[in-house]
Amino acid sequence: MIDTPDDLLLLEAEHLARDLLLNVEETQGAVAALVNSWAPAIQAASDYFAPQAVTPCSQVLEIGRGLRRDASDWIGKGGTDPRLSRIRELLNDGAAASEATRRVPQRQNAVLQTIYVTTHAVAGAIDRYGVTLRKDESTRAQGQLVAALSSRIRGAEQILDAQLSARPRARLAGDPTQALATAIAVWDGAIHDALVDTTPDPRVLLVSANVSIGLLRHTADIASAAAADGQMDAFTVHSRLLPTLGPATESWERTRDTWRALAPATTGLPHPVATAAHALHRALYAPPPDPWPETSVALRLAIMATVEEAQLHVGATRRTDLQGKASGVSALTQAVFDHVPGARSLALWRQLERLDGPAPISIPAQVRTQMMHQAIGTLEASALAASASHGLIQGGARKAQPQREMRPPMTRERPRAGMGRRP
Repeated sequence: MIDTPDDLLLLEAEHLARDLLLNVEETQGAVAALVNSWAPAIQAASDYFAPQAVTPCSQVLEIGRGLRRDASDWIGKGGTDPRLSRIRELLNDGAAASEATRRVPQRQNAVLQTIYVTTHAVAGAIDRYGVTLRKDESTRAQGQLVAALSSRIRGAEQILDAQLSARPRARLAGDPTQALATAIAVWDGAIHDALVDTTPDPRVLLVSANVSIGLLRHTADIASAAAADGQMDAFTVHSRLLPTLGPATESWERTRDTWRALAPATTGLPHPVATAAHALHRALYAPPPDPWPETSVALRLAIMATVEEAQLHVGATRRTDLQGKASGVSALTQAVFDHVPGARSLALWRQLERLDGPAPISIPAQVRTQMMHQAIGTLEASALAASASHGLIQGGARKAQPQREMRPPMTRERPRAGMGRRP
């Protein structure tokens, strides 16, 4: 039903998103234009929810910020997509309406639905472009990088899907579940501020690993309790969700051990990171007073946050300016000697400026290669857990039905012979 001119703006934006999904080119220039125009459209959608400091698009905005440099390096330069630009303009015009007009749940849902379809279209275009690159041996490596970029936008798509599932109940002010979702989004912003386009600090990465472990463990505990109470399907929990949360947690624990070895034993952690981590810890371990369907949405957002953090860890490991304390670098180098055949060489040790002292030193390329393998493994394990987390919403939307008592059916006595007798 169209009530106001604002509804017409949102309707046009929705139609453009559908057209984008059905009609998109897969050339380098077209894909680069989509990527360039996607984040501004997300920003316009986020502005529609003002004056909320944390919006349903907050985590997606951080993903856009985190992949900006990789998109330019792996896909190349490009212009802007006219349909995405028009969607941004329409959402900006809609955001100029009064807060009372914008707070109508149907309109907010229309904004989320439009940006969800848009994100799905962009991810699909990047997928197909990456497939084209991987068909040619000369561009196969680039195609693999483009596939990694697509996976991050697929993560944004899953976040928007979860937010659509949360409407409108999880948006109520003072809602403890909303407090958890807000804490996750604030943490996501703080960790991106600390790691994007800057020299990685092992102390920040250590805290990030600890946060991810906490999110995964708590999700496993809450889901197990919900299954035991009959609020979630036990098969979904024990056969789908927990088998992915366990390996993801173990992989993050190995990542944490690496950063612990490299982090200097000094203070100096950025204040926003420390504050956001503490606030998230408090929100995570507060008593869960909400019904399971609402809590499940926040926990799914938590699991998906670990995927983006794993992406940031991959990016930090890739940087050549990554450094760590000398004793930790020495220990990791020895581990490479112990586990990688043919790695033992004097040339590798010569890359170490020194073997002790508090100041950080560079990490040899061979060691960073092994760290990269570990970081990619953590990313893959987290992505599997995020995929399985969809069962949190599917299984949480209904309570487990009590099993009816099964009684044997009433049957007549069969004849001993004749037509009624079966072989």
